[in-house]
Amino acid sequence: MKIVKRIILIALLIVIIVVSTIVYMGYQMYDEAITKLSIQERIEEIKKDENYVHFNDIPDDFKHAIIAVEDHRFYTHSGIDFITTTRSMIENIREKDIVAGGSTITQQVRKTSIFYTRATFY
Repeated sequence: MKIVKRIILIALLIVIIVVSTIVYMGYQMYDEAITKLSIQERIEEIKKDENYVHFNDIPDDFKHAIIAVEDHRFYTHSGIDFITTTRSMIENIREKDIVAGGSTITQQVRKTSIFYTRATFY
């Protein structure tokens, strides 16, 4: 029984280290992106894009459909859905491949924004 407890403790420690590393790297990317272009400057740049559509101009049915398909707990989490993230990690481990994603709409928007900022500057 002690061996099982130690294995669980080691696995938990590894998960904590991996998650901490990912959070730290994410913060570094955020900090780097904000240093190069402020959020307000980025917003103004996005609004100038010819494909930009103001949020109020998008039909409510379309907004609800996107939320239903992409992130049905959108209104109940604070940007990170731990239930979906845990489920996708378990599925990916079980399949030994990336078969499921666990990102929320908030995370997808942020990731797209960082990618676009990096692509603009590099």
